[in-house]
Amino acid sequence: MRAIENRRWLLAAVVLAALVLGGLGIRNALRWYERPFPGVLVDPDGVVSSLGLPSWEGFQKGLRFPDRVVEVNGWRLESTAGRYRASVWDAAVEQAAREGQRSVRARVETAEGLRDVELTLVPFDPLAWWFYAGGLMVVASLYVGAALVALSASPHGKLARAFASAALFTALFQFTIFDYHGARDLVPFFHVAYALVPMSFFTLALRLPDDIPLLARYPALGWIAEALGGLLAAGLLASHAVGWTTVGLRGVCATLMVASFFFFATALIARFAVAEGDRRRTLRVLLLAMAPPHVVMALGFMLAMLGVSASRLAWFAIPALALTPVSSVVAFIRYDLWGSRALLSRPLTRVIIAGMMVALTVIVCSACAGYAGLPLLGALKVAVPAAVVSAVLVVFALGAGDRKLFPARAEYKPTVEQLSEELTLVTDPEEVADAVERTVARWLPCERVTFRPFAADVVDAGHLDGEARPPSAEQSGERIIGLGPPEVSASELSLTVMFRGRLLGVLEVGRKRGGALFTSEDLDLLRTIGNQAALALAHAHSYAELERRRREQAAAWRDERAALIETLAAEITHEVRYPINFFRSVFQRGSSDQRLDAEEVEIGCEEVERLERLVMGLRRVTHRKLERRRLSVEELVSRAEMLLRDQLGKRRIEARVSATPRLRCDLDQATQVLVNLLSNALDAAGEKGTIGVTWATTEGGAELVVWDTGPGISGDAARIFAPWYTTKPGGTGLGLAITHRIVRAHGWTIDAERRDGRTRFVISIPAADVSQSAEEEVA
Repeated sequence: MRAIENRRWLLAAVVLAALVLGGLGIRNALRWYERPFPGVLVDPDGVVSSLGLPSWEGFQKGLRFPDRVVEVNGWRLESTAGRYRASVWDAAVEQAAREGQRSVRARVETAEGLRDVELTLVPFDPLAWWFYAGGLMVVASLYVGAALVALSASPHGKLARAFASAALFTALFQFTIFDYHGARDLVPFFHVAYALVPMSFFTLALRLPDDIPLLARYPALGWIAEALGGLLAAGLLASHAVGWTTVGLRGVCATLMVASFFFFATALIARFAVAEGDRRRTLRVLLLAMAPPHVVMALGFMLAMLGVSASRLAWFAIPALALTPVSSVVAFIRYDLWGSRALLSRPLTRVIIAGMMVALTVIVCSACAGYAGLPLLGALKVAVPAAVVSAVLVVFALGAGDRKLFPARAEYKPTVEQLSEELTLVTDPEEVADAVERTVARWLPCERVTFRPFAADVVDAGHLDGEARPPSAEQSGERIIGLGPPEVSASELSLTVMFRGRLLGVLEVGRKRGGALFTSEDLDLLRTIGNQAALALAHAHSYAELERRRREQAAAWRDERAALIETLAAEITHEVRYPINFFRSVFQRGSSDQRLDAEEVEIGCEEVERLERLVMGLRRVTHRKLERRRLSVEELVSRAEMLLRDQLGKRRIEARVSATPRLRCDLDQATQVLVNLLSNALDAAGEKGTIGVTWATTEGGAELVVWDTGPGISGDAARIFAPWYTTKPGGTGLGLAITHRIVRAHGWTIDAERRDGRTRFVISIPAADVSQSAEEEVA
């Protein structure tokens, strides 16, 4: 957090300084638009400047650098502490213009001796003003902007700081150079910039695009160069303070300026010659944009030192200087010149491009207006059509910027549509991953694209490796964009794909080819792809879960059918057993010449009918509908006793049932219930035990109880009515289950209890199914 705050304060200080100094320079320059001057510019020491157009009268009359004005209109130029020699020159020219004089008389010290020259006062022409004042101010603003971009992108990077230092000192030099020859309010700042610009370019040449081995081994070389520049600046300031001339020190600065510019261009050429790959591509951009203007500027300073006007070179050098900050920003965007790994903002880039095009249009049109001899008002009138032209150029430039810098924007719609179409055809997570990788690789020129889907069970359990989590993240809805440096993460970008809070996968994108920056549009499209991948993966997981459940349901249905068939077969076997036993006993008695009584014949016929109904019911493979009718409870018990005759042997059923109670039920199934309960009671009671049936009325109806004196229920009493549960050796576990089903089908209930040494199965029958007599039934 402290580093961020320091960066903000640094940027704020740079912006404030640029606004103050740039504002002062522009204000003083505006005062010189069409201001009367004697056809030549002089520096604060009264030395004739090489800055100017060949058509100026001073150059026409042979004045050259380093000729020095010693007297003007009879006023002698003398330097004192804190006062420039040129102050007398400025005062004389201003007085002559105020008094309406058409010229000034100057005595100039030249290499051939003293010369008296009369210089005509003429307005400072607009072309020269735009070229040496307005144009330089705009170029200086570009340098300040490039320095701010470098500092904001990589405030701690060596190259970014070296570039920002060179750009800011160059901007200061350009902001103050015209003021140095005009209003002279910013002379100390010019001296500082004049001394530090060459040293900053020496250092920058050693760091661009990375440190040379010598500088990497001896980093103090950069500090030494800056210290020498500081000493030279201190000498210039001290000379001015005590009233000494600065011509000698400025000659040293000019020599260093020439040497630094030539060294800078030569270093770029040499490093480009041996570079390869991305480094060579970066250097190509910088070489084409930076080397030519700096060579031209070096030649211009050299010619100025020799006393030759370099104005023609300035025609090429000053506009070309604007290429240095522009090319630096382009190299930063395309090849991450300062190693920031920052994100490129499309809206901010559009604003910058628009501002640059507007400024370029205004400069060109205003310069043309000045060249045509138009005054300031005329130049402003030219600005109207310039604005129209600027708007057209802005639209064109923005479109070109989108195509070159933000291809993701142009590819957004077709990419999303194509991916959507592919994802609708896949249901497997691996197929989703393949579709996402193909889509990203199709429009994003990066070294690697990997999409890793996670299995649903792994995600739910939280078993994720460390690579799935980005080292740092920027929260974005339910997804995270991770920006990990190359030494920390193998991927430049890691986008976690989530759906309803569940992490489904990770999309990893490697470096862009050439090391270019990722843009905000790239992230927008990647987020959209991540959203679609999340939906597709969620659908794939849901589809897989649905298929798994369908298979489980099909298997369960098959098992259920098998169990149903097995249960049905067991029930049939269980129901048929008692009639078979009855008929066996009847046949055995018939073979010994014993006659059958009428009751046995009747029961046999009824059992045959019951078996016939059972077979008919099997044809429907459903539970047979209850056919209720009234019958005596005593008759029901007698019928069950007859069916169990062989199992009873010599034992008897203690039935406490009168002849009057009548029960509304299905005869066959009620008989089966009673037979099952009595059969279990006989098995539980054993040979010496007792079983019985009792009937008792209750407030809600009646209770039919089957009891035995056996040892009681063993095992889990809660499961005695469950199918296949039995504690008897050789038992099927279906008797009580069938009984329970039939009782519930009648709307009755059955419970088991142990009371007074007896095991009791109590069937509770509602009053609607009970009547105490035939008369009550008719009523």
